This record gives sequence, structure tokens and C-alpha cells, in this order.
Amino acid sequence: MLLSILIKIFIIGFGGLLLGAVLGKWAYTYYQHHLEALYLFCGGMLIGVIGFELVPESIQLFNFWSLLAGFFLSFILFNYMESAFHSTFKHKSYLSLIAFVFAILAHNVPVGIALGMSGSNEAFGMALLLALFIHHLPEGIALYILTRISTLNEMVVVLAACIVSLVLSFSAGIGMYTAPTKDWNGIFMGIAIGSLCYVAFHEMIGKVLGRIVKRELFFFVTLGILVLYLYLQLSHEFL
Repeated sequence: MLLSILIKIFIIGFGGLLLGAVLGKWAYTYYQHHLEALYLFCGGMLIGVIGFELVPESIQLFNFWSLLAGFFLSFILFNYMESAFHSTFKHKSYLSLIAFVFAILAHNVPVGIALGMSGSNEAFGMALLLALFIHHLPEGIALYILTRISTLNEMVVVLAACIVSLVLSFSAGIGMYTAPTKDWNGIFMGIAIGSLCYVAFHEMIGKVLGRIVKRELFFFVTLGILVLYLYLQLSHEFL
């Protein structure tokens, strides 16, 4: 029973990320000549995830101070990485990809634990699994685009999706047998929020500043936010 549930969670999470990556590949194929637009669009999507999904949900569920601790911990970590490995990341945008993968890993820990706690009492409902699948789609899109912008092989997307899904399943297993405190879950969610903020504002929007007129910057960021907002509204209609 336990193994079948964990395998199901892995397949759903992995499938959502890969389908999102397919959509990201389409976007990259047709718009790679305008990388600034892709940077800003993905940055806008991440801002939408933060503003419409993670922050409102986290404020309701977790302690403010644990969220704040996780938020600042992520900023300290990535600022240290940027200064310590400056020569490595000087001509490549690996850091943005690392920060993004770290963010979705941190986000999937409390999500997996919540799934496990639900699954320990009753069978997983289709709505819960569908929600997991749908919410991995925009993450898969950003994961693919960031991987290609970093000039890495597409197999990195598959590897990252596999690692994220394994962490999700492992966290669900933990949630079935023990319930970590809200403070720990809040710290992980704060890390996720801080990491996504770092990627969106510093590694994506910040890298484009000065290379594109303000009108286009505002347009593509706003477009990313609106697309994510509409996507969330539509997805919630089916859940």
C-alpha cells in the first residue's frame, strides 16, 4: 500500500514536470532568438507563483518567523554561492538553475509531507493528485528554459525532475509516519519563497536590466504574471 502510493506520487510529479518541460521546449524553440523576453516571462511566472500561490498559502499555514528565517537563509546561501564561485558562474547562468531546482526541492518537502499525512488516513483522491500534476506544469516550463539558457543538455531536465519527484515521494513517506512541526515546514517553505525570489528578481529580471527598454521589460514580466494567474484560476476550476 505504502509503496504503491509513493510510486503514484512519483509518477504524477515526474509526469507534470516533464509535460511542463515539453511546453517549455516549444517556447524556447520559437523564442530563443529573444532570450531577454524568455528571461522576463519566466521571471513574471515565478513572481506569479510567489504572489498568488506560495505567500498567501504559507501565511495561512505556517508561523511568520519560521517563514522569515527560511527566506533569509536562502538569500544568505545563494549570495555566498555567487561570491564563492564567481569564476565558475561568471560566463554561465548555472546559479539561476541551481537556485530554481533548490527552490522546488524545498517547496516539495512540505507538499510531500502534507500528501503523506492525507494518504495515511484515506486513499488519495484524484483531485489531490490532479492538483499535484497541474502545479508542476509551470515549474517544468521554467526548468526547461533555465536549463537551455544555461547551455546544458536536455537530460539535465530529466535528472532534475527525477530528483524533485524522489524528494516529493520521500517527504510523503515521512508524512505518513510522522508529522514535522509547523516551524520546520515553514522554514522549508520560506526557503522556497526566498529561492524563487532570488531567481526571479536577481537571476532573471536583474540580468536583463539595461539590455531592454522599460516598456518591453514591464510587458513581458506582466505577461508572465497574468499567464500564471489565469493558469491558476483555470486549474482551480477543475479541483
